[in-house]
Amino acid sequence: MGYLLALASLVSFTASIMVTRLATPFMSMGLGFVVSTAVNVIVAGLLVLLQQVWRVHPIGWHAQAFWLFAAAGVCATFMGRWLFYEAVARFGPERTSVFQIGIPVFTAALAWLLFDERLSAPALLGMGMAVTGLMIVGYKRGANAPRSPTGQLSVVHSLLALGFGSSLAYASGNLMRGYAVREWPEPVLGALVGAVAGLILHLAVTPGKRDLVQQLMRANRRGFWLFVVVGMGNIGGQVFMIGAMRHIEISVAVLLTMCTPLLVFPLSRWMFANSEPWTFKLIGGSLLAMAGVVLVVLR
Repeated sequence: MGYLLALASLVSFTASIMVTRLATPFMSMGLGFVVSTAVNVIVAGLLVLLQQVWRVHPIGWHAQAFWLFAAAGVCATFMGRWLFYEAVARFGPERTSVFQIGIPVFTAALAWLLFDERLSAPALLGMGMAVTGLMIVGYKRGANAPRSPTGQLSVVHSLLALGFGSSLAYASGNLMRGYAVREWPEPVLGALVGAVAGLILHLAVTPGKRDLVQQLMRANRRGFWLFVVVGMGNIGGQVFMIGAMRHIEISVAVLLTMCTPLLVFPLSRWMFANSEPWTFKLIGGSLLAMAGVVLVVLR
């Protein structure tokens, strides 16, 4: 069940990424982020109501897990995304994406240090193979070079701070979700709590909040509805990932859901004419990552 839920999360996040590429020409990422996060709250709220209709026993209460889910929303939905998009804006998506690949590694390290979640030697080897393969897929020659020769050290330090900060924020949020869902097995409600916390903080710090409604009214309708689909994919991926953490190791669930490049690259090749061409590096990295994932699952 854990692996099936992680696979469903992978598919949901992949769909969200693909639709984001379709949506960005029609709406800015900042406004699209507000739309998708609001959809997170709406969809998760509707799912909780449906659960209440169909379930026999009402939802119990677990204060510690509730606040962990809220803190996870602050770390992942708000801080992780904000630092990531800030790094993308300053240094480009290629250089920033390398740090996202480290999220499973940070998650595994924190799970081991804080919750004594130990992985077998084959699982660790598989994780190493998968992360290495994803790094090969995501690396582009010259993409990590500073854009300006002046202030090179400060530029690199800023990239490291934003990149590692984003990865640590995501990893911390994942760890909180994994621990919370084991104490309070309510993945849908947990996703709702985190989405609400992330949306509140994002709206609190976003400039031009008073004009937000007017911006949405003037926004391109196609871009708006595409970001609605992005939000649906994001919240689906979060619910499935939190559910997977209840059944398998937190670090393994995160690793499987972070393998989106293995689906994004072939889908992009099929859907978009200007996608990256197939190369031995791309194929070899993908095969190495898939072999690592298989080793983790069959460990």
